[in-house]
Amino acid sequence: MIKVVKKTHFTTNDKTCQFKLNKQILTMASEIEKTYSRIAVVGIGSDRSTGDSFGPLVGYMLSKCSIYDFDVYGTILNPVHAKNIKETVDSIDHSNTLVIAVDASVGRPEHIGHIVLSNQPIKPGSGVGKNLPPVGDITLSAIVTISGFLPLVMLQNTSLGLVYKMAEIAANSIRHILYKQQLEPSRCEKSKISITAS
Repeated sequence: MIKVVKKTHFTTNDKTCQFKLNKQILTMASEIEKTYSRIAVVGIGSDRSTGDSFGPLVGYMLSKCSIYDFDVYGTILNPVHAKNIKETVDSIDHSNTLVIAVDASVGRPEHIGHIVLSNQPIKPGSGVGKNLPPVGDITLSAIVTISGFLPLVMLQNTSLGLVYKMAEIAANSIRHILYKQQLEPSRCEKSKISITAS
């Protein structure tokens, strides 16, 4: 069976962005062809670069949410980056876990401020020439700056306000999945509360 790749842009300038993203990410999660009893969020990036801090910020925000049962990898205190991403990904039981990957990305000027939701894995670092393992059953990528000339410099000079705003929206959409699955568990079985921030 051929997988249909889905990719949707949500602009954070839209006042209904949160509502639309919440609705679409829940639909996408229900369409994943996998039986799982865990949810893991992998926030990819670095706390040393403003633009690249999107993933760790989302991870940090979610690590404070102790009422749901899920795992968090990658926060601003313990980031998942090029040096440890393979080890992190290998530590997850992918056969039994819905993996939501979160990362910053670069794109066209008119797409800066967009969050891209997809049902295909993220290729971390591809925008800056790195070759790292793909991550995620569902992915959220934030377009934080333009691609092309000196992408690392552009990431370093990205607006923190923009990145933080996008991180809040992404974290809220993931909380929405966790909330809905706690109310109506189907493929994801409820168990005791435990968060792993590593």
